[in-house]
Amino acid sequence: MAPYLKKPALDPVWPPKGYQKKVEVTDADDWWILAAVHGRSDPWDLIVYNFQTRNADEVNWCLHHLVGCRRTTKDGKNYGFGKPCTQKQYVYIPPASWTPPTSEDEDAWLLVSRTLNSSAVKGMHVSLAGLGLSMSAHDFAKIGYLVNVRRIDVRLQRSHPHAAEYVPETDTMILSTLGESAVDRSMIVHEAVHASFDYRRSQGVYTGMIQEECFAYVVQMVYLQKVRGSTWPSSWKDFDAHDTWKAAWVIASKIRTNAQVTKEDIDNLRAAYQDSSAGRGISPDRRTNHNGIY
Repeated sequence: MAPYLKKPALDPVWPPKGYQKKVEVTDADDWWILAAVHGRSDPWDLIVYNFQTRNADEVNWCLHHLVGCRRTTKDGKNYGFGKPCTQKQYVYIPPASWTPPTSEDEDAWLLVSRTLNSSAVKGMHVSLAGLGLSMSAHDFAKIGYLVNVRRIDVRLQRSHPHAAEYVPETDTMILSTLGESAVDRSMIVHEAVHASFDYRRSQGVYTGMIQEECFAYVVQMVYLQKVRGSTWPSSWKDFDAHDTWKAAWVIASKIRTNAQVTKEDIDNLRAAYQDSSAGRGISPDRRTNHNGIY
C-alpha cells in the first residue's frame, strides 16, 4: 500500500523563505522529534512552515517530490524520513518568532489575491515621467502571481497602525482589516506598488522613498477612479492623508484623460506627502529598504 498523494493547488515555496536552519534528517527522525528538538510544541508548525499545507495527502506529495522520501510508515499511509530515498533529505526550521498562519491570515491572503488578480488591477498601466516610475499590467500580474504562490506572505494584524503595509524584509503584506470596500482594496493596490519595486530591486532598480510613496498614491487613486468614478468623494475630507490623496487624485485624473501632468502637480504631491504624518521628517534623498523577492 502506497501513500495517497495530492499535488497542492499552489506549488509550495521550497525551500521556505527566511529559514533559520537547514537540517538533514534520517530514519531516526520524525516530525515530533524535530519539533521537540527545535522548541516547537506542535509538529504541524514545522510541517506547515515547510510545505504551506495541513492536508495530509498534500504533505505526502511534498515529502515524495520535494524531500525525496520513499520509506513508508508501517500502515503504508504516510512517508517517513530515511532510506530508501532518492537524495539527502532536509527539512527547514523557522525562526523562533515565526508563527503558523491563522484562518484570518488565510482570509487576508484571499482578499489580497482576489484584489490583485481582479481585472481592475491586472489591466492597469500607470506611468509618471515626473517621478520616473511606472507600473505595467505585467508588473501588477507579477505581484498577483507572487501572492498566489505565497512568495509574498499575507498576514492579518488587527492592531497594526496602518490599513495595509508591505514589509520588504520578510516579503509580507500586513492588513489590519478584512474590509472589502473600494478604499480598503485601494490600500492593497498601494502596497502592491511597494512590493513591485521590492521585486524589481533584485533586478537592479533603485527608488527613493518619497518618490515611490508619491507614485503609490497616484496608482491608488487611479484604481479608485476606475472602480468608483472620477468625482472626488466629499466624504474623504476628514482624514490625515486628505491632502496627499487630493494631490494624487489630480494627477490620476490627468493620467486617465491623457492630460499633461505638470511639474507643479508633482511638487504639490511631494509637498502634501512630506507635510503628512506619514512623510514628515523623511529626507528627500532617503532610499527605500527593498532587498528583492527571491
